[in-house]
Amino acid sequence: MKYTVGIIGLGLMGASLALALRGFKDAWLLGADKDELVCRRAQGAGVVHEATTDLGRVIEQADLLIFCVYARHIPGMLKEHAHRLKRDCMVSDICGVKVPLYEAILPLLPEYVTYTGVHPMAGKERDGYENAESGLYRNSGFLITPTEKSTSETIDLMRALASYIGATRLQVVEPAEHDRLIAYTSDLMHAAATGLCVTPPEQLHPAFCAGAFRDCTRVANINAEAWTELLMDNCHNTADALDQYIADLQQMSRALKENDHDGLRALLQQGGENKRSMLYR
Repeated sequence: MKYTVGIIGLGLMGASLALALRGFKDAWLLGADKDELVCRRAQGAGVVHEATTDLGRVIEQADLLIFCVYARHIPGMLKEHAHRLKRDCMVSDICGVKVPLYEAILPLLPEYVTYTGVHPMAGKERDGYENAESGLYRNSGFLITPTEKSTSETIDLMRALASYIGATRLQVVEPAEHDRLIAYTSDLMHAAATGLCVTPPEQLHPAFCAGAFRDCTRVANINAEAWTELLMDNCHNTADALDQYIADLQQMSRALKENDHDGLRALLQQGGENKRSMLYR
């Protein structure tokens, strides 16, 4: 029988993944989405070979099952349908927070399946099926987060998948370390960008807004419901990152208030050096 990849959720990330996976292992791409119109559009456009609103049917047919939905939905899906997973099925997810998700879902899985999560470091400000594109993951980072139900074979499969979709910066990382670092590189960035837009100056005319403003506030164009869940799922790590960020900003504020040229210069110098180091590793 043909190798089947099941993709749960055909929004921006899931549909883009399906587009990027066409031809991978000569697999049959089987998608599931709660929106019947999205299913019809995805199947009609060839994004997947077949799409359905019947979640259980996808789960029972998949050799590789990838959840591309918000983390809060996955435990309920598995609680209802885990018994339908194929023997030796490999299960994965692309969620941005791992530890609380794995604590909820690993006990639900049959002993005969494996689980290796991943986190492609890609996306857009706008979500939804209509914004999907085949090159979304090209030249992106790709994090593999093994669990107690991972094997060397499942990790190798995720490496192969990452390479196939065009990811170029691959890292295998423990779930807790993933969540700690993501709090800085993603969660804090969204909180900081949004914070810059909470209380803008009065009568701010667009003529004042150039590249620095656009770059620093780009991800403030945010899905508030989704990001509330993401930030709360990783709340302790994100709060720690925010506290450090606030402390650094307070140092700059003190240097300005005290007319401390040397102190301000040192902070700016350190930040610039760290940025260049992160860019060129």
